[in-house]
This record gives sequence, C-alpha cells and structure tokens, in this order.
Amino acid sequence: MPLAPEHLACSRCNTPIPPADWNREHAFCASCRAPVLALVFPAFFSKRGTATSGTPVLEAGEASCFYHPLKRAVVPCDRCGRFLCALCQVEFLGQNWCPRCIQASSEKGQLAQLDPSRKLYDNLALILATFPALLVWPTIITAPLTLYVVVRYWRAPSSILPRTKIRFYIAALLATIEIGAWIWLVLFLIYRR
Repeated sequence: MPLAPEHLACSRCNTPIPPADWNREHAFCASCRAPVLALVFPAFFSKRGTATSGTPVLEAGEASCFYHPLKRAVVPCDRCGRFLCALCQVEFLGQNWCPRCIQASSEKGQLAQLDPSRKLYDNLALILATFPALLVWPTIITAPLTLYVVVRYWRAPSSILPRTKIRFYIAALLATIEIGAWIWLVLFLIYRR
C-alpha cells in the first residue's frame, strides 16, 4: 500500500504529486504546471524499520546468519555447521565455508590451495631494469638479474586479476639494452688502449 501522496510534492509550489504521475517521464504539477519527475523506488513502499538493502529480512521461524543475526541464512558451513547469509558464504573447494573456518585453516597451514597474495614478478623485473639505470653502475648487476627474473617467472601466476606480459617485455628489453651498453663500454675501453 503506497504512502500518502503528501510525501512527494512539487519542488516549486509544494503541491502533492498524485501517484498516477509517479515514475512518468512527462508529468506536470496540477497546480503550477511545472514539469515534475518523481521516481519512486520499491523501498518507498516498505514499512519503516524493515531492511531495504535487497536481502531478505529474517522472519519468525527462519535461521539467521551466525555473523549477521538480522539476515536470513542461506546455507550452513560445511566445516563447522554455522548458518551463513549470502554475504558470509564462501564457496571454497566445492564446499560452503564460513570466513572463520577459512582463516583458521589458513593459519594452521592446512590450506595449500589458498593463495592469499601473489608476488608480481613482472613489476619486480621492471623495477630491477629501470631504477638502477638512474645511477648507471648498478645495472651491471641488475640487468642480468632482471633477465633471470623474466625467464624464471615468465609462467608464474601473475595476479588474481588478468594482466598482460607487457612489463616482462619492457623489463627484458631494457635489461638487454643495458647489457649491450656495458658490452659496448668494455669493448670501447679495450680497443681504446
């Protein structure tokens, strides 16, 4: 049942907008004829005190989430049996786990499959190739090290988010140029004598 029309009023003359003009593109105020646009969402019709976040509100006789007592449980944790709402449910290894079970198993070292962070070797290779180049002399060590990192970690998982290999390409190119520059410098000094 909609709320009283007095809740929505014309911004110019404060006359209530009738429900027939709600959510209409071309509506005009009945009194001042000003164009009005009253977009009414379903939350406007809900009673005060109920949740309007789109998740079902817990009703009598239903199980509640262990972590959010006012939310409806959708599944139990397959490890500990706690009831979980859709927010707390984590599908892991084909089962439903609660956040606490994942954290506890991870802390005990029982989850070899869990990868909480990844080293971004492409960033490391790019840093090894660029920053020492500012001082020039460290590149004699960091350029070969950069090529080693590029070759060694080329197939290592890069990130949870998709990434290209462009950083590896740039790092390898810079390292090759630096090595070439050192070779040229050594040959130049040898032939100069």
